[in-house]
Amino acid sequence: MQKNTLQIGNVIVGKGQKTFIIAEIGNNHNGEINNAIEMIDLAVSMGVDCVKFQMRHLDQVYRKRSLKRDGDDLGTEYLLDLLDRFELSLKEHRQLWEYCQQKGVLYLCTPWDEKSIDILEGFGVFGYKVASADLTNLPLLKKLSQTGKPLILSTGMSNDEEIHKTTTFLNLQQAQFVLLHCNSTYPAPFHDINLNYLQKLKEYHPLVGYSGHERGLAVSLAAVALGAIIIERHFTLNREMEG
Repeated sequence: MQKNTLQIGNVIVGKGQKTFIIAEIGNNHNGEINNAIEMIDLAVSMGVDCVKFQMRHLDQVYRKRSLKRDGDDLGTEYLLDLLDRFELSLKEHRQLWEYCQQKGVLYLCTPWDEKSIDILEGFGVFGYKVASADLTNLPLLKKLSQTGKPLILSTGMSNDEEIHKTTTFLNLQQAQFVLLHCNSTYPAPFHDINLNYLQKLKEYHPLVGYSGHERGLAVSLAAVALGAIIIERHFTLNREMEG
């Protein structure tokens, strides 16, 4: 039987606790450390519990053929160009980790590869966010489980069978985790969100939350009313920015 709470840093997350709010910075800093620091300050002023970044090593995530960018997949080439330019250095990530410590807000990160996990473990992070694209990446999930840190997993790109398989796997690993309902479109159309799926997720695991990509706050508020213990929302300094 899973517990109804877990601990991320000094924050207890779960039923009967204050909703845990994640401000997803991701790559919205556009690769500029000063933007990232300003976004942390804004997030703290909004009273969030956590700010989240992403870390990836492109040679670990993409095939060599894709990294050469000499094919006919212009979409991949455009994405890789953005990721190249917007990825913060390891020194900058550590600087942000230390800045979050000073500001009294949790630094969370999504590692897209095993090398990133090793680096983040060196920082001493308190938990990990798993992107929807990696919900079925069992080797990555196994390595994350072995850290003993709590995991927050988005489910936006998986079906019922895949969610059940991953939940079973994580339980066998004795992992502490939360499943987030998510719709992986940006912005998510209201008619596709289907918040009632939170009840289905509770059949797989008692701790559930919501990662929202839609406009406005109403859906997030409704998710809390339906039992979401974590809310994750993207934000930006300016919607005109490239990222």
